[in-house]
Amino acid sequence: MATKKASAAKSKPKLDPGLLRAHKAYEAAINSNNTDRVMAMYDKGAEILQPGGPLVTGRSNIRKWVNDYFTEFKTHWKKVPLKNFVMGEYGFDEGIDTAVDTSKKDGKVTRWDCKGILVYKRQKNGEWLIFRDIWNSNK
Repeated sequence: MATKKASAAKSKPKLDPGLLRAHKAYEAAINSNNTDRVMAMYDKGAEILQPGGPLVTGRSNIRKWVNDYFTEFKTHWKKVPLKNFVMGEYGFDEGIDTAVDTSKKDGKVTRWDCKGILVYKRQKNGEWLIFRDIWNSNK
């Protein structure tokens, strides 16, 4: 029995602690529904590759996109990292997400089941910030 537990522990991927902290901070920022907190998570060269919509690039465009989202919805995301790794100044985080968006206009609830990749860029101070946010629906 101990062998099975040891094998199971070995098969679980080890997540880079710095990327994991950045992942959790990004999830908390999104769930704050606060544009400034989310914007603090993005690198100056960030881009959003959203499903069913155009590429969002540039901090002012990203700020508008995030603010518009929070104006329309109260949201809660659960972001589960499955794998992550670092290559030089970039970190990659693959995971699955579930989200609940509640319309502020009519209370309609939309549930999302997604998969995605976050690409982080290491800053000069060692902090990881989002460089690319890429996701799509499992439907």
